[in-house]
Amino acid sequence: FFVTEDRVCGELIALEPTDAQHVSRVLRMHPGEEITVCCGNGQAYRCVLEQVGKNEVTARIVEQEEFNNEPTAFVTVYAGLSKGDRFDYLIQKCVECGVSHIVPFTSQHCVVRLEGKDYEKKQQRYTRIALEASKQCQRSRVVTVGEIVPFETVLKEASQSDCGLFLYEKEQQKSLSTILRGGTGSRFAVVTGPEGGFSEKEALLAQD
Repeated sequence: FFVTEDRVCGELIALEPTDAQHVSRVLRMHPGEEITVCCGNGQAYRCVLEQVGKNEVTARIVEQEEFNNEPTAFVTVYAGLSKGDRFDYLIQKCVECGVSHIVPFTSQHCVVRLEGKDYEKKQQRYTRIALEASKQCQRSRVVTVGEIVPFETVLKEASQSDCGLFLYEKEQQKSLSTILRGGTGSRFAVVTGPEGGFSEKEALLAQD
């Protein structure tokens, strides 16, 4: 389970309400059983459940240890919004592959346009999927999903990384293996488009 540092008070840790419900109602755990809790700060806590209620679970820390289960490279994936549940699947697989941060964006060939409540619901859903995938993969920190940004913002942010990779279907010369072989630093930005790919104008902007 993941918690924020403010939920650690001395030897006790209070789980988030949604996790408390999962422990009590789904896993049906009882006081005395063990769980592992991470704060995303490189520390893992082996804990014993003390109090298990429907909406509140408290655990006592038994042992604290260093826990870094993250890749040595920090990879941000900028992904064009896609239809249906494809973006949900993308988030899940990015987390499994070791990506550290995911940023959805809109571009010329994006079919999906989110506004108002639809935007808020999607943002919450994306965050929840990343959290659950981080738990399943036993990552030591939760993979974050940024707010939906325009294509111009993507290029500005990606250009500040050690290595910015623009996945363009019409590129015929530069291969990924050749680029990575040249030594590229530790912070990567990977920009991948929606179903319709990128327009020629967007590719030229990225190259510039």
